[in-house]
Amino acid sequence: MLRHPRALVSTGAACLAALAVAGCSQTGSSSSSSSVTVAGHTLVIYISEPSDLGSNPVAKDIVDAERLAYTGHAKDVTAYRLSLTTLRGSTLSQNARAAIIDKRAIAYLGEIEPGTSDQTVGITNALDLLQVSPTDNALELTTRTPAVTGSPRTYFESYSTYGRTFARVVPSASKEAEAQAAEMKSLGVSSLYVTHDPSDYGRAIAHAVTADAQSAGITVTTNLGRADAAFDGAQSPSAAASFFNHAASQSPSIKLFGPSSLNSSVFTAAISPQARHLYISLPGFMPNDLSPQGRAFDTAFRAAYHHAPNPTAIFGYEAMAAVLRVLANEGANADNRGKVISAFLAQRNVTSVLGTFSMNSGGDTSLDAFVFARVKAGQLVPFAAAPHS
Repeated sequence: MLRHPRALVSTGAACLAALAVAGCSQTGSSSSSSSVTVAGHTLVIYISEPSDLGSNPVAKDIVDAERLAYTGHAKDVTAYRLSLTTLRGSTLSQNARAAIIDKRAIAYLGEIEPGTSDQTVGITNALDLLQVSPTDNALELTTRTPAVTGSPRTYFESYSTYGRTFARVVPSASKEAEAQAAEMKSLGVSSLYVTHDPSDYGRAIAHAVTADAQSAGITVTTNLGRADAAFDGAQSPSAAASFFNHAASQSPSIKLFGPSSLNSSVFTAAISPQARHLYISLPGFMPNDLSPQGRAFDTAFRAAYHHAPNPTAIFGYEAMAAVLRVLANEGANADNRGKVISAFLAQRNVTSVLGTFSMNSGGDTSLDAFVFARVKAGQLVPFAAAPHS
């Protein structure tokens, strides 16, 4: 898959739009000093849905989990009326633009597929609107990496005015890369071939896996035929399946590793049975590792939707729950976008369906929970928690 274009709003256009909301300043340093305040007494939370939601069971579970959290926790916000609106435009950038033109918008529950938030973070950042992604853990959005020049600042419009307004409760792909290297080491991998697609996401995670594998004592080679394992940092599930199928046909014993971007029915439908030694990392927990609140989420999801949730859906639940928690705690200040962002990033030792976690100022969580899954009956089924390096 080719690199996604970054859909940004120009500074001039952002100011014109912001004037309609609450004024736009060319100066300032962080969201905490923002003057963008919601108009009226209703706060609108937006959910961004991918255009293929109807044929994307993973994304549907995540969105359903967000809705479940809203149903359970919206009543906790008492200082303002709340409204929930879902967006499903032909592009993700359409979703973000629809949110920022609403003077009542207070938060945008953002993109699901890893590496796709680069289409929208510039848009929401331009008007100081909190964007919380449930499952896009692309490391370049929050961390400087040599694989993407200017990251992470390059993605964020009006950075000098608002800082960064993006956050997530899913652990970063930088920690996923560590989990990948640790799993490789535990499986006795000694030589690794690393490839990636042209996307920012692919280049960034491949770079991180390369570095972590080398730190673990694994030799990284440019010759697939001499490697006993291969990692593909592909954003495209179909492209990754093609690579893995080819690698397995050349060497049936090769161990194949891929990141959470491959959590897709497109991938599982395309992967060959010959790719037997496949290890896909997903953010999430094995059932026995769920917190008591996590087990309650699993029970509630099954009761509401009549099937087990995808392992990543729990992050959708917490993304919404965290937004509502912050709005409830902010009380009368919940209409101020900058204060809401600052409060979201300031969360510490939160007890949640994910266990206990804290946020940092860059928008990342302290969590490092991953599982490894393999294809079974057309689905990615977790079989073990990721080891820690």
